[in-house]
Amino acid sequence: MGLKKWLMKQQWRIVQIRGIWGLFYGVLLLAISYYGYIPFFADLGSYGSFVFSGVLLFSFLILGYLYDRVFIMWAPSQEVTMERNPYQYVPSPKDHIFWLPIYSVLLNAIEDLAEQFEADTQEIADAKEYFAKWQKLRPELKKDIDTGAEMRKQFISGHSFHDIAKETDEDTN
Repeated sequence: MGLKKWLMKQQWRIVQIRGIWGLFYGVLLLAISYYGYIPFFADLGSYGSFVFSGVLLFSFLILGYLYDRVFIMWAPSQEVTMERNPYQYVPSPKDHIFWLPIYSVLLNAIEDLAEQFEADTQEIADAKEYFAKWQKLRPELKKDIDTGAEMRKQFISGHSFHDIAKETDEDTN
């Protein structure tokens, strides 16, 4: 492993733990400031501040766990939990209103031109079929999001721009 890569990995590790270190040092400073006011921790002497900081840190971690996992107070609506952006797989309202009608008109015009020049229109028919099915999907339904992801994968595997570009290059040579 090169030096640059090693340094970047160390920097990444530091960034990942800085929140925990910030919490630890904040709790330690708080404990050092107040442990003398609590008789049990004051009786422990110099270890009292560390024991008190451990108790505080453990308390904060338990509260954080309860807040995050038990009460789920931060969570957004649970209707769509697949991804942050479910519209990556299903059409958004903007797609329904704006883009899908434009795609439809363009595909119909291209299909008409291809038929006039007696070109193969199978790819255009596949695209029209894909957009017709895709337009029916809704983000509220998890099965529609899964269906959209699978449809996209199947469509792209059969109609990859990379393969089309490769075929065009081979035809010109």
